[in-house]
Amino acid sequence: MKQIVDKPSPLTGGKLELCTESSSVKYRGEIIPFEKRYYHCVDSGAEFTDEELDNANLKQIYDTYRRRHSIPLAEELKQMRERYGIPSVAMSVILGLGENQFGLYEEGVVPTLSVGNLLALAMEPANLKEMLKAARFAFTDKQYDKYYRAIEMSLHPALYEIIDIRVRDYEAFFPSFPARVLLGGGFKKPTTKKNLYNEYIYANE
Repeated sequence: MKQIVDKPSPLTGGKLELCTESSSVKYRGEIIPFEKRYYHCVDSGAEFTDEELDNANLKQIYDTYRRRHSIPLAEELKQMRERYGIPSVAMSVILGLGENQFGLYEEGVVPTLSVGNLLALAMEPANLKEMLKAARFAFTDKQYDKYYRAIEMSLHPALYEIIDIRVRDYEAFFPSFPARVLLGGGFKKPTTKKNLYNEYIYANE
C-alpha cells in the first residue's frame, strides 16, 4: 500500500510516498511477521526510513514477540505500576530484578522469557501481593502499607466504596467525630477510614 505524504522528499524535494508491505524478520531465533513501513522517493526511486518509522517497525516486532510468549506489553507494565502508585525502582525490588530493570521494560526493552513469565505473574494483583510480602523488609512501614493497600483495593474494588458509604452515614449523625465502621454492620469507637481499611486487609491476609 502506498500513499502520498504531505511533505517533500528530503532527497529531491519532490513527491514522497509512505509505503506499507508485509514482511518478516528473525528475532531471538524466531520468524516474526510485521507490516514494514518505509518512504519511497517518487523521483529517485530510493527507499528509506527515519527514526520514527524505525521505532514503529521495531515496536511491531517486539510486541508480536511479547504476545506470542504472553509477555506484558511495555505500556501494560507502566499502567499496572501506576495503578498501584509504586515507583519503578520499588517495583524492581518487589520482583527481585536489578534496580532499574523494571523501568527499562516499561521503556520497551524486551525481557527474557523467564523474566517475561515473572512479569506476567505480577500483572495479577494476588500474585503481586505475595511478591510484595516476600520483599517486606526492603521497604519502610509507610511504603509497605501504601503499596499493600493499593494492591488490596484492586482485589476488593467494592470494599472501599462500602467503607465510604458507611463513613458518610456515620458522620451524618456524628459530624464532629471521624468514623470507624464495621463491615459486618454497626459502629465502634471513632478512628480514621485509613485505619479501618488497614485493619480489614491485615485481618484478611
